[in-house]
Amino acid sequence: MRTASAWQKCKPPLAVPGDIKPFTKQPRLAAATLGRVRRIVEADQDFRTRLAEAAVPELVDDIGLAWLRQDPGWEERIATMLDRRAKAAAERDAARQIASEQRRRVAAEEAAIRTRAELVAVTEKLTDRENELQEHRRREKDGGSVVEALRRSVAELKQEARHARDRADGARRVLERVESERDEAVKRATSATAQRDELLASRADLPSGSPGAAQIARLRQIAEVARTLADELSAMVATGPVRRQAIEVPRTAAKDPQLRAEYLLRVPALIALVDGYNVTKLAWPDLSLAQQRTNLLDAVDGLARRFGSEFVVVFDGANVVGAHADRRRLARVRYSPVGVTADDIIREEVSGLDPRRPVAVVTNDREVRRDVIAAGANVITSDALIDLARR
Repeated sequence: MRTASAWQKCKPPLAVPGDIKPFTKQPRLAAATLGRVRRIVEADQDFRTRLAEAAVPELVDDIGLAWLRQDPGWEERIATMLDRRAKAAAERDAARQIASEQRRRVAAEEAAIRTRAELVAVTEKLTDRENELQEHRRREKDGGSVVEALRRSVAELKQEARHARDRADGARRVLERVESERDEAVKRATSATAQRDELLASRADLPSGSPGAAQIARLRQIAEVARTLADELSAMVATGPVRRQAIEVPRTAAKDPQLRAEYLLRVPALIALVDGYNVTKLAWPDLSLAQQRTNLLDAVDGLARRFGSEFVVVFDGANVVGAHADRRRLARVRYSPVGVTADDIIREEVSGLDPRRPVAVVTNDREVRRDVIAAGANVITSDALIDLARR
């Protein structure tokens, strides 16, 4: 159609079939019109011959050129060319299919590699979870053993406490009996002394060899014996100051700071003295002092509810803002006055408490730990208290 359109623009225009002129204005023929155009061209042999002479490879392919020229055997040549084209098309389709299959195979292999990698990762995670589960079971088993040991220790302590109470009751009865005997001896000594003085006053003029003098000497001897007995009884009942004794922790808990802390906090009537800022600056170093104090008192209240222990929390500086005791707190709060450190307040509390009452001091300060241990108190590390509070 491009050739026919070019012929019409020539001067003078070259002749073209009239039926084909409408199609020369179309840039591209529709598939439905190809058959009609082919019949028009075949019906006009002169036009077809001129088209064959003017055809160039850029406009007409080999099959079109053979159709236009219609040389002898052209149909067989066209059939051969169509067959070759069909084979080439089939080969191209096969090549595209092979390439597509190759791409799918590569994609499948990559997916398999990713799947194997994911399987390895999942297997490793599963192994880690199984190890963690075994570790939890082991810890649970060990924890059960520790709890059982603690129960046995508590039972032993209760038995020892009963024995101690029995011994204390026996000692109290002995003390009462000895004190009674001492009082009676003192009364007898006092009476003998009075009788001696009376006799000495009434018989001061008697000769030294008379019977009255012998009786007076005997009374003097009795008074001396009574006084000596009274002194011995007083020495027997006299008691020195009671020294505080540290709580004995079972070996199963002694080497583990957390188990040691738990054991001590469960001791009946225990009072725990907490070195406030020594704990807070380890647990919440980035918070303000006011917030540190609040966090510690909240934690200590929780431990008091869990273990039933009495807590005293000691902070430095009574003149800081917010340094006051909150009556709603379970723990008692003390602030050191100006010029006195919290360490000194803790030492004062330990020495001022009843030595028969168990005491534990919570601190990491070496000097404080040394001093309170020397005073018979137990110690709990600040780290162990923080761990217990966070559990």
